Amino acid sequence: MTLKESNCYYRVDDGFLASNVMASDQRQKSTLVSKNITILGRRTSVRLEPEMWDSLYDVARRERTSIHNVCSLIYLRKVKQSTLTAAIRVFLLLYFRAASTEDGHAHVHHGNFENMKARARVTEVDLCSENQKLFSKAV
Repeated sequence: MTLKESNCYYRVDDGFLASNVMASDQRQKSTLVSKNITILGRRTSVRLEPEMWDSLYDVARRERTSIHNVCSLIYLRKVKQSTLTAAIRVFLLLYFRAASTEDGHAHVHHGNFENMKARARVTEVDLCSENQKLFSKAV
């Protein structure tokens, strides 16, 4: 079952990614934000989620450059079949994945699913009932 079929979506709640089930009569509006960036001296428009834009600005700040330079680098290294938007998302994932360490995870209390549930304000009962709903729809 895909997320689209199960009417699931993700939202950020206090910095934690949580899953919720939408009511069947609700429609999720696009949260993509369009911005103009300059790739190798040529202006183009990119649509990303606000969190992706924040991450892109974080990378540029950490690397002491502009988002235009970061995106130019991504453009030069992306595979031809990929879109720039997809390449930016993959780059950000790989950048922060490479930056993560076991010490860093321990510092923010990662590695304990009970802590994840508490930060998301989700109980074991919530997880079980949502899984049973999804399973019953699939069968």
